[in-house]
Amino acid sequence: MSGHDIALLGAALVMVAGALGAAFIREVTRLVLCLGVFLLGVAGAFIVLGSPFLAVAQIFVYVGGVLVVILFALMVVGRADGSAPRVESKHDVAAAVISLAVFAVLAFAAGGSAGAPESVAVSPAEIAESLLGPNLAVFELAGVLLLAALLSVIVIVKAGDDR
Repeated sequence: MSGHDIALLGAALVMVAGALGAAFIREVTRLVLCLGVFLLGVAGAFIVLGSPFLAVAQIFVYVGGVLVVILFALMVVGRADGSAPRVESKHDVAAAVISLAVFAVLAFAAGGSAGAPESVAVSPAEIAESLLGPNLAVFELAGVLLLAALLSVIVIVKAGDDR
């Protein structure tokens, strides 16, 4: 077993640990942190597989963006009794069967495309030119719109507290 295989196995174990934690932990804050562990494992797998740009994007967008928004929403939305939010649903056999069926379909669909993907030679300068060149205004506009949406949610939630 090579070092590459061991590193990929390590990333897979981190992903499985995070996924199991997210599936079985009832407290929402810890559940979100387990989701973060899973997403960091995905970023580790991207690094091992030779896609550092995707790993950085994974960390910035999902770990640094989505998880922070989820945790922020948990902080803003309070419970009437002051207790920590918890997942109340119970895991049942039907959910496990559906999950396994979806996995089987995806594994079957990916079976025909197994093997190493052909790499496309794209330099970091070309990626930077694409992101910071003609598309910069679009990315900045998207950021401003997301910030406006977040501020709107805060105003709406705070206005609901005054009633």
